[in-house]
Amino acid sequence: MFTAVQAPNGAGKTPIMKGVMQGLGHEVDLPPDVLARCEFAQVELSVDERPVTLTRRLGAEFEMHIDDGFNQQAFTNQAEYARWFIGLFSADLPNLTSKQSQPAELYATVLLPALWVDQDHGWTTDYWTPPNRNFIRDQRQEVMRFLVGLPPRHPFRPKTDFEAAKRSLDRTERALEMQRFVVDRLRTNEQLSDNEEPGLIERRLQLRQELEINSEAIAAIRSSSSFYNQEIEALDTQRHELTVRANSLNKQKGQLNLVLSELDGEEDILTANVQATDLLRQFCSREDCHMFKTSERSFGRSLLFLKDQIKDLKASDRDLSLDVESVEIQIKQLSYAIESKCAERDRVVNASPQGEVVGKLNGLTKELVDVELRIARVQQYAAELGKFERLLDQREQATVAVAELRPAGIRGATASTDVRQMLSEAMQQWLVTLGTQNTKSAHFDDDFTLFVDDAKFTATTHQSGSTRTRIVLAFHAALLEVSLARGGNHPGWLLFDAPKQHELSQVDFDAYTDRLQMLAVKYPGRVQVVFSAADLKTQFQVGDEVWHASFTIDGEPRFLGDVGAQEQLEIGD
Repeated sequence: MFTAVQAPNGAGKTPIMKGVMQGLGHEVDLPPDVLARCEFAQVELSVDERPVTLTRRLGAEFEMHIDDGFNQQAFTNQAEYARWFIGLFSADLPNLTSKQSQPAELYATVLLPALWVDQDHGWTTDYWTPPNRNFIRDQRQEVMRFLVGLPPRHPFRPKTDFEAAKRSLDRTERALEMQRFVVDRLRTNEQLSDNEEPGLIERRLQLRQELEINSEAIAAIRSSSSFYNQEIEALDTQRHELTVRANSLNKQKGQLNLVLSELDGEEDILTANVQATDLLRQFCSREDCHMFKTSERSFGRSLLFLKDQIKDLKASDRDLSLDVESVEIQIKQLSYAIESKCAERDRVVNASPQGEVVGKLNGLTKELVDVELRIARVQQYAAELGKFERLLDQREQATVAVAELRPAGIRGATASTDVRQMLSEAMQQWLVTLGTQNTKSAHFDDDFTLFVDDAKFTATTHQSGSTRTRIVLAFHAALLEVSLARGGNHPGWLLFDAPKQHELSQVDFDAYTDRLQMLAVKYPGRVQVVFSAADLKTQFQVGDEVWHASFTIDGEPRFLGDVGAQEQLEIGD
């Protein structure tokens, strides 16, 4: 959940943090040396439990490459990349209105400032972008509404958006019902439970360890049976060759029987012709009558020739039958020999010192296969259940969008009112968590503007130092918490450049990270916090990461340096 970029001041933590943002598609300024010496920034995301690698080539021209393990694609246009990027957390890209009343989209450079706090400007206000990237009407509010799952405040062509929202809701309902059927079928047919995977994974590890412990016994068993296996394989090869020959002989025999059947028919016809000739001869009263002599002679010769052919073919048929019978006897003998060799091999193996573990190993192997199959089914069920839950969130958003965009009068309390209330309460709680002493209240107005002590929070208000830092941290955490609670579009990322350097005590920072950890437990796999720190005292959990500087320049640690020089230094040491 936590990733810390830790090193003394001046080691290059900020370029690393900015490099992560560049890899995500944001536009941040990097030092000239970094741009001159580094070719690209690369970030790996986990999307639906599969890795997706983003590679951003550094330079004046935008060039982003995406590799999800199955497909690769490249973007040289920020708008096209933004559609792909937004698609990671939302099925529908919001259609917004620019300050010039033209259609506008949520570029990555517009969305990411709500997730990222840089060291130069980010700690001055809750959402900061340079003027040339603030082109959407009520941009800060539109970004917040998108993250918490509300429809746009200023959709472009609102009537069209209302019809599109209804169609989107209908599509989501149909997809939800289909996914519900898939989940129910998996759960019923496989008798799956929601908390089965950890136990299965633990059992798989145990089985693998037991098989590894018995690896020497397995090797000995294989060695003692290898001679028999070679003989069995040779006998099986002979049996296969004889089986192929037997099939060929039976095929020839079948073709020969077909020819004999046809010749028998011809013989019947010729015999009938000879008999007819004898009857017709009775019409002639003279004994030396030659009226049918030519036909009689022709039919007779043909009949004799045909009978000779049939006689030869039947002799061939008998020979084929004898060959087939002989081959089948050999096949049976080989099968018996193979069975005998297998039995002899089993007797030898069972009589060996390792024989007593054969049954156990067979049982372990079978159970391991069963456990692997069960884990695959459980993971498939978890993936399908995750899709179902995301569709539930999308349906909620689609329902809210239809209600918000419906062309009608005032309808009382709306989803926007509920969200503002949730944000206000969460903001208050996070300020308390951070030990904020100099504020009494915080709330959001109808435009989602943050008010602290009834004054609009801006870069020029009276709050300064640690109080302003606490307000910024509380805002980002509250936005994340409400989005997760509502099934919104927040990707769950918080990226802070040097929060502790802005007069924030370790005690308050630990309270903040502890509560974020509780949020991560409540929403597994949905929260990722990356921050830089010169002095790291935060207690990390299993799975957290700390990035240390890997270069040394003039005896000082650095995150960036000359790879060739570093290798020479290590060789010299």
